Amino acid sequence: MAITDKMIERVKKHEGFSEKPYKDTVGKVTIGYGRNIEDNPFSVEELCALFKGVEWHSKKDAEDWAEILMRSDLENVESELNASLAMWPQCTKEQQTVLIDLGFNIGVPSLLSFKNMLSAIDNEDPVTAAYELLNSKYARQVKTRAVDNARILAEDRKNFEEALKMLEDNQYQTYKAIKEYT
Repeated sequence: MAITDKMIERVKKHEGFSEKPYKDTVGKVTIGYGRNIEDNPFSVEELCALFKGVEWHSKKDAEDWAEILMRSDLENVESELNASLAMWPQCTKEQQTVLIDLGFNIGVPSLLSFKNMLSAIDNEDPVTAAYELLNSKYARQVKTRAVDNARILAEDRKNFEEALKMLEDNQYQTYKAIKEYT
């Protein structure tokens, strides 16, 4: 799967843009479209390009630079997932989109700890995959994004509603925390 313009726009929507560093929901220094510069610092090449070739005439110039960084980061996440997940080639484009988004947002090592969700994807169980994603610290932190990703994993409205019902029955506090975002 190549990183598409649609995926870029999706990540932009969820990340938002900041031309100044800020602390994200877990306290990491972040800039641009969600570039966590503590865990993913600028490479020498990125810094050289930044100081040599980028002229900041407007906020749009900064957004363009941040998009280049994001596209590179998304491509790196995709490569990591391809190398780390035997099931990767069998995943649908929609599942790959969710996994790339998760890998970008929380890092591939953290994504790989979602063993029940990954197993459900591998076993073609969309309800459990959506439930496992919703039943996570990630979902409690980034509610709207997690709900959007769970909807994609669920594949349809009926499956998503079933995953929500499972969450309500098994983890009511988590259900209450994200219900208004569904």
